[in-house]
Amino acid sequence: MKKTGSLLLLMLILISMLAGCKDSSGKAQTLNPSDYETDEKMILVADMPPSPFIADEVKLYKDLGFTHWILTEDHTPMVYEGTLHDSYKEAIEILTEEGFEIWIRNMQNDPDYFQLSEAKSGSNYGYQYTLEPRDITDDFSQFPAVTGFYMMDEPFQVTKTDDPFTEDRENLHPAIDQLDALIQWKNTYYPDAFWHVNHIGSGSWDHWPAGNTYADFINAYVETVLKKLEGNGGKSICMDHYPLPDGGGVIKEAFLHDVLVLAHATKNYNETVPEEQQATMGICLQTFRDVSLRLRDITSSSDVTLQMYTGMACGARLFEYFCYRSIDGIGLFGIIDMTSQPRIYDHIQEANERALPFQRIVCAFDWYGTAVNHGSQSGMENIFEVVENMTAEDTGVMTDIDSRYDAIVGCFKQGDQDGYMVVNYTAPDLNLTNVVTLTFQDCENVLIYTEDGVRQQNLVDGGQLRLTLGCGEAAFVIPV
Repeated sequence: MKKTGSLLLLMLILISMLAGCKDSSGKAQTLNPSDYETDEKMILVADMPPSPFIADEVKLYKDLGFTHWILTEDHTPMVYEGTLHDSYKEAIEILTEEGFEIWIRNMQNDPDYFQLSEAKSGSNYGYQYTLEPRDITDDFSQFPAVTGFYMMDEPFQVTKTDDPFTEDRENLHPAIDQLDALIQWKNTYYPDAFWHVNHIGSGSWDHWPAGNTYADFINAYVETVLKKLEGNGGKSICMDHYPLPDGGGVIKEAFLHDVLVLAHATKNYNETVPEEQQATMGICLQTFRDVSLRLRDITSSSDVTLQMYTGMACGARLFEYFCYRSIDGIGLFGIIDMTSQPRIYDHIQEANERALPFQRIVCAFDWYGTAVNHGSQSGMENIFEVVENMTAEDTGVMTDIDSRYDAIVGCFKQGDQDGYMVVNYTAPDLNLTNVVTLTFQDCENVLIYTEDGVRQQNLVDGGQLRLTLGCGEAAFVIPV
């Protein structure tokens, strides 16, 4: 009997261990990060890249971690006698050897850019251009590295004509209602290539009709363009809103608003299509200085990680860095200077090294909403008032947020598992360390992803987790 009792006791102990009973420290069974992670990568691309024909410049670009290359006509013409120019083909071959995915840029934002029977002239951003006749159809099919097309930049919602109020700007940009020729061309020849268009932020209210909102503008693009695209190559919903103004010390209030407009538009669209046809949300990062736009220069990697983490916390998986090259003549100063030497290069490199490891966990979860908290020491002004009707009402097992300064928390799901991206949402140049306390219901442990790696931690005081986040820092939390 004693032997049988001993065996029974041993079996109970083994069953208890297999069930994950807590050890003497109160810690539950070890959580395995690989159970939640993915190999999926984010799209990283810089506007105005260097010359593809200069190896040292290509290496500098590649060393920043960019995955894609926007091939423009800045360094080679695209067309010769109606077909692809030999030097353009050579550029594609060089970039293919370097391992880049290549997006062909519609250099003039012209609906006839790829097929044109007779020469035509036009205006783009106020600069006159002439397109010679061309018949570019399946020419890119011989280049597997050509995986997408940058079809348009900052289009109006509708074509503007004969309006005294907009007369000085009517020829600066094409419009969404002029894209049918490009849609038809892509559907015919490259249905499984990526379609990328970048939109202006809400500050450029002249891009949509009076009485409309920024959300109306973005949704018009979804309805009149995205829903006409065929194939499974992917498509973007992307915008540029640069959040760090001259003078410093603040984040523009409308920045989070615009990011959330895109986030909800992407989520709503993706719920209507199969997974292989879903859109990717993206944002352009402020990695430049332009005096005319009254933006301050990038002075630290945290200036960039703040933007990246905000995007991630709202579901972004595409980052377009504006801009790479500098053009002193128009007061535009990018990641490298006019001589192709690093300018703010080190800040961008450090930012990518800090932020990109999060892609293994952010890309493994699906975004469904973002919560915000006006910090107890943030002062009277609440910059989150502009998004009060855009934040998540149901935040899963997270029941409370408390923070010293302003914080945002992206809410994610992986099946039935909740995940949260917590961001110190303060202007990086203030160098504020934020303390954020999250409360989780019916959870005992968390996996915490930070810039230092991943760790497991017990929750305390009824499911609370206290995070200390420096300027431009974030954490991804998985409570169980």
